[in-house]
Amino acid sequence: MLGTALVGPPTPMTSWWVPAGVMLGTVAAVVGLVVLRWRRGRPRRRSPIVVIAVVGVVGGLLLGLNSYAGYVTTPAAIPPVLGFTGPPRVHGDRDLPAGRGSAVVSVRLGSPRLSVPAQTMYVYLPPGYRGDTRRYPVLYLYGGWPGRSNDWLIAGRLRAVLDELIARGQARPMIVAMPDTTLGGLHDTECLDAVSGPKLESFLTGTAADDTVPGYLDRHFRTIADRRGRALAGMSSGGFCALNLGLHHTGRFGSIAALEPYPTAGAGPESTALQDRPDLLRHNRILDYLPTMRFAAPVPVLLDWPRHASAPERRDNVRLAAALRACGQHVTTRTEDSAHTWHLAQLAAPAMLTFVSAHLAPAGTVTPRGTPR
Repeated sequence: MLGTALVGPPTPMTSWWVPAGVMLGTVAAVVGLVVLRWRRGRPRRRSPIVVIAVVGVVGGLLLGLNSYAGYVTTPAAIPPVLGFTGPPRVHGDRDLPAGRGSAVVSVRLGSPRLSVPAQTMYVYLPPGYRGDTRRYPVLYLYGGWPGRSNDWLIAGRLRAVLDELIARGQARPMIVAMPDTTLGGLHDTECLDAVSGPKLESFLTGTAADDTVPGYLDRHFRTIADRRGRALAGMSSGGFCALNLGLHHTGRFGSIAALEPYPTAGAGPESTALQDRPDLLRHNRILDYLPTMRFAAPVPVLLDWPRHASAPERRDNVRLAAALRACGQHVTTRTEDSAHTWHLAQLAAPAMLTFVSAHLAPAGTVTPRGTPR
């Protein structure tokens, strides 16, 4: 399998041996200290033993949670997780760091007009981008909730995987834009246009102004600025975002890859963002509006879900695939040997990237004058 070949065996930080070793080491240390102190006579202060026990147990539990979720894959990922390191901040093509290999840069972008606060968006630039003048296709890639815009770089190892696929000739060079869909990490926006609040859908899909994600990319980077040069992808809530926004804007995005997606935003966001308005609920419940859609152009879709997901999640994905096919769309389905975690995204990333690559225009494609943006 392509995904397994690139991802490889469990990495040091996601192996279950790590939390197990910490727990066993803690037990051994505490028992050793207790025995040593007992032999020397029982002291009044036992705080070191308590501290070691608490730190060891908490550390073991956190490492166990990480082993399940698959978020921090190597020790090198810890500094960016804690915010100690990060890519250089740029405004666009004109202030990129020198070099010819791939690069990851960050951009600050917000929209007072759409009530979206300034956020950090990460941008992957493929090998060769900084050494030529061609235009490149763009994949707009969303993470899950809770999460941040660098999740695909940390947990998904996006740069390493895409570099390898491009080097093998299995994916064409593309820009990857990773915006913040959670307004800092904790807001479950589901990429909706809130009735009284941030208009995330407009921010993530608008092309007419540079205070939107595609609009900014098209004006500050060398993009193929039409649907042939744009794809959407995401995991978990980001999978719902990619599928929902892509179906809402088939004239702007040419393909969709949704990993472990949902067919609705869920009761919480529907209540808070959409205020339970029936028209907005129907507009954002994919299985409700999909049968009435008329596609002006084909929109290939990849759906990938975990084999160990809940029965309702597996059933929802099967229903999504059937509904899309009933509309005449080409749907590719996959399952991965994982639960609903970042492990699925890691396994599915190579297939996701090769899928969108097959449907994106190659670098060098020129956007015809007058083409809708």
